[in-house]
Amino acid sequence: MSKNILDICRRCGAKCCKGPSPTITIFDIIRILKFLNDRPDSIEKYFEIYTHEYYVKHVLPSRFGIRLSNNVEELLNRRLGDLYKNLLIVKLRKRSDNSCIFLTDDYRCSIYDVRPMACRAYPMKIQGVDNDCLLVQEGIELSEEKVFLEQYIRELVLHYEIFVKSYVCSIRDLVRVVELFWNAVS
Repeated sequence: MSKNILDICRRCGAKCCKGPSPTITIFDIIRILKFLNDRPDSIEKYFEIYTHEYYVKHVLPSRFGIRLSNNVEELLNRRLGDLYKNLLIVKLRKRSDNSCIFLTDDYRCSIYDVRPMACRAYPMKIQGVDNDCLLVQEGIELSEEKVFLEQYIRELVLHYEIFVKSYVCSIRDLVRVVELFWNAVS
């Protein structure tokens, strides 16, 4: 990260690291665990793991004041059924103030070299650009972030293909899948 970008991020107080966490893929999990010299069975130290349904109904509203409309929840339920209810969603663990556990006191990422693809892509998001980000407001070129967003989308699709085929709906299932792909991710 260039000094100019780091200065801009410090000015905003790293707001992007204090809200809802992006969805983390098994590839992100493996890169982070390897960087931390930790093992797949330590996943819960660094990641919060929920079913999609629980996250949408309980975590988003209570922690962040965000609710999906009843229409969106019904659509997810109707189209995905048990997959929506039981399939796991993985997020970066948060502190009590909702900041990422990897955010340092001086607004740096302690796992910067292996930060999740969604974090690398920010302020580019699947839904578009976050116009509240100071980087966007100051007109910083986002070409590198666009590349990371494309990689994140590819990894996210593969992540869910694996999760659906393996029906990953428990932490034990998640550890098993991480172990299975451990050597394939650098």
